[in-house]
Amino acid sequence: MVSEYRSLKDHVYDYIVKMIDMDMIGNEGKLSEQHICDALDVSRTPVREALIQLAADGYLENIPRRGFFIKRIDENSARNILEIMGPLEGRAALLACDQLSDEDIAQLQFLHGAMQLAIEKGLYTRYDELQHDFHSCFVDKCGNDRLIALIHQLNRSFMNREYTSVAPDELDRLLRKANDEHAEIVRLFEQRDGAALQRYICDTHWSIDNASSLAW
Repeated sequence: MVSEYRSLKDHVYDYIVKMIDMDMIGNEGKLSEQHICDALDVSRTPVREALIQLAADGYLENIPRRGFFIKRIDENSARNILEIMGPLEGRAALLACDQLSDEDIAQLQFLHGAMQLAIEKGLYTRYDELQHDFHSCFVDKCGNDRLIALIHQLNRSFMNREYTSVAPDELDRLLRKANDEHAEIVRLFEQRDGAALQRYICDTHWSIDNASSLAW
């Protein structure tokens, strides 16, 4: 098997994404080019290229004379993303429905239970990691590489969400609601009902009515 070639810029890109995911960006969300250069022992060129690519992909904001900052998601932006995400992931679920093994469905069940435990323990960063794994479990089995890449790219728009900006009671309600929807997704996969899965994920799980809860 021939390994996919990945440029230095790609490796820097992944490093920056990991920094954001792990909440390692301080100073009001500003990224330090020099810090990244020092950490990876690379020149400014691949760092600048990666930052520009992240800005083009919609994850960072390049503010003239100030630098690169994590891009916040407002309600309108969240609505726009949901209008695309729903149909795409619904289609992926339909394509994956007959491809998932019994072991894959058992993994979905496990991840749903783990997310519920994370909610109850207040481990919201862990919940985010688990829900990403949950969706990837079936998206990655849809058999359409371009569709998979598009969905993962859209998901990156919601990385590093600031849960502290949401009141604890409201946050608990929102996450429990989302995980109830995960339970329904598991049930529909168990029934191998691809058409119902496509409708549910598009019209309910990624409904544009959820836009306000995804803004941060």
